Amino acid sequence: MDTSAEKDSPAAAVRRDVWFESGGVRCAAWLYVPAADGGPRPLVVMAHGLGAVREWRLDAFAQRFAAQGWVVLVFDYRYLGASEGTPRQLLDIGDQLDDWRAALAYGRSLPEVDPDQVAVWGTSFGGGHVLRVASEDHGVAAVVAQCPFTDGPASLLSRLRSGPVSMIGLVVAAVLDVVGSVFGAKPVLAPVVGVWWMPAFLVSPTAIAAASRLIPAGSRLSPRTAGVLSRIPAVGRGLSPTVETAGEPFRPGDTAVGRDTIWGVLTGSGGGDSANAIAARLALRLPLYRPGKDLRKIAAAALLCVCDDDRAAPARTTARLAAGRDHVQVNHYDGDHFDIYVGDLFERAVADQVQFLTARFTAAASR
Repeated sequence: MDTSAEKDSPAAAVRRDVWFESGGVRCAAWLYVPAADGGPRPLVVMAHGLGAVREWRLDAFAQRFAAQGWVVLVFDYRYLGASEGTPRQLLDIGDQLDDWRAALAYGRSLPEVDPDQVAVWGTSFGGGHVLRVASEDHGVAAVVAQCPFTDGPASLLSRLRSGPVSMIGLVVAAVLDVVGSVFGAKPVLAPVVGVWWMPAFLVSPTAIAAASRLIPAGSRLSPRTAGVLSRIPAVGRGLSPTVETAGEPFRPGDTAVGRDTIWGVLTGSGGGDSANAIAARLALRLPLYRPGKDLRKIAAAALLCVCDDDRAAPARTTARLAAGRDHVQVNHYDGDHFDIYVGDLFERAVADQVQFLTARFTAAASR
């Protein structure tokens, strides 16, 4: 369903705020539609990774795709960002896969869309989701998975190497979260990114600084989080200048996050409330999630864009799972997990993705 908000993107497309229903919950989305008429067009459906929201650089990719004359649908999973659903900051793998299915159904129903030319684009944890979804939905014409989470055991091993002591803290938080959920307690939140001593899902000396480069300008930290940075400056070392650590205070209860946390709550200048925190219970499910094994079931051509120094989604494992599969193309880039979203690496990756999708859409249109 459309809402009244519209704005022109630099790609000469109109971006509308829309929503669709998934599991009885409204998921918020951006819909980019080319300004020029031209009949039904290809569609790219996009979503982010672990706890991230649309405003974290997905618009940069979407604008490039819209510039090709394609319709683009970019959505937030339920419980996150502008989407509805409680408890907030919950990441349930089954629910997120259902959100993907609902997004595809909504996108295919649009009059501007050619349902035979639909691609799925996911990054990080979303990159794993698109492999699972495309393995079930053989109507998908193309798959792009960027820095994809493909193998739970491989990511778990990488996490243990990065910080074995803090990993214990994450598991304890996950168990407490599961027990608390039985009694209706609010989720125990764990940071998505952190330094070695934090019970975070992704730990490295530069993880916080690198992830902050995705945050849009004008975003402000909550007073509690800003206070932590003032007391422990090392935590915020290298933080992007786009993140404001001072200014008019806001009440986290007024944001889409719904609560404060020392791990990081942000409010965007134009919306896009987010947090460096998700329900810890996911840590008990991650080792069991292995969407890379679904590559063999995918009928469409797939492009995997992997960063060779990735600590969250080990590139070597992804390349091994893709080896020998003629329908899977693996592009390698120098860098870590968050490097592909910005700068020269972004330019290279998005150009490769445009080239790949153009070829697949052309092939689908000629059938």
